[in-house]
Amino acid sequence: MDVYIDSAPENITPELALKADRVLEERWNGWLRPLATADAFGEFLDAWRANDPNGIWGYASEVGDTLVCSVIDSDEPADEFPRAGETADGTPLYDLTGWVWVTADHYDAG
Repeated sequence: MDVYIDSAPENITPELALKADRVLEERWNGWLRPLATADAFGEFLDAWRANDPNGIWGYASEVGDTLVCSVIDSDEPADEFPRAGETADGTPLYDLTGWVWVTADHYDAG
């Protein structure tokens, strides 16, 4: 499932999508709560660094049962996302709650 950071409508493109395994039913402050692998999140960050080289897009690392995302140019040194299950092949999934995630239809409806 493709989910996106809520930003300008022109950024809602397949190249800038997070390839989430699924999205949790419960919302966080109205925003989606995607579950994704570390590799999928890393590819998402890579795409955003290429799109916005002056942005805050850091790097993701698995540390125990946590996915840690370094944040460049921020008061917070990192965002941390807990492990929240696994894929059918046993790859850990992380709950990326805390960022403003939307689907493409969020913009199609607006």
